[in-house]
Amino acid sequence: MRDIYIALSGASAAWDNLSSIAHNVANSKTQGFREARTTFELAGAPPSANGSGLGPLYVAAGNTTYNTQDGDLEIDDDPNHLALRGDGFFALEGGTFTRDGSFQIDGEGTLVTSDGTPVLSENGPIQLAPGETFNVGPDGTVNGSVSGNLGKLSIATLGNPAPLGGNRWGGTPSADPPDGTTVVQGALEGSNADTMRGMIEMMEASRYFEAEQKAMQASDDLRARLNRIGGS
Repeated sequence: MRDIYIALSGASAAWDNLSSIAHNVANSKTQGFREARTTFELAGAPPSANGSGLGPLYVAAGNTTYNTQDGDLEIDDDPNHLALRGDGFFALEGGTFTRDGSFQIDGEGTLVTSDGTPVLSENGPIQLAPGETFNVGPDGTVNGSVSGNLGKLSIATLGNPAPLGGNRWGGTPSADPPDGTTVVQGALEGSNADTMRGMIEMMEASRYFEAEQKAMQASDDLRARLNRIGGS
């Protein structure tokens, strides 16, 4: 069954890649989305059944990496909307992070995400007085029209970033502020996934998957013929 095992491992890896590409394409319009890339590696198979050492090498999906290139800047002049340029994430209350700066002011004057999670400055949630407007400088400094300086937005560089769903990220924030990251007010960052390239990659991944399926079928057919010959 070694030949089927090798083809099965290739089909499994191709399916993982196809799923990753499909996810990228589906999020080509998601604000601040970062494109995922699946890597592959060769690994040793488990010991053979007769104990004569390792089986053949097989293909396995390796680590997933993420495209750190900025998405397109979409200017909408909404003062509550913020976009990041460079490597960094907005820190949110609860220990998660996001690149999606489609923020709003809730009924208590707190700057929050679309689902109501407070956006953090270096001093905690950003709290505005009733009816107060604010502006944000390129370095993330927030100034209220009444309250004055409200501190800097907490922007983190993440080690081992991992998507958590809902456009949220987890990871280990660096002790040092992100180098060269700036904030643009009145704009949003678009997805950095390329729809056209993603569609081409989906077709290629589908062909790889189909080729591995055909290899498994051919191996199974050959085995069936050998069994018939052996039993005749």
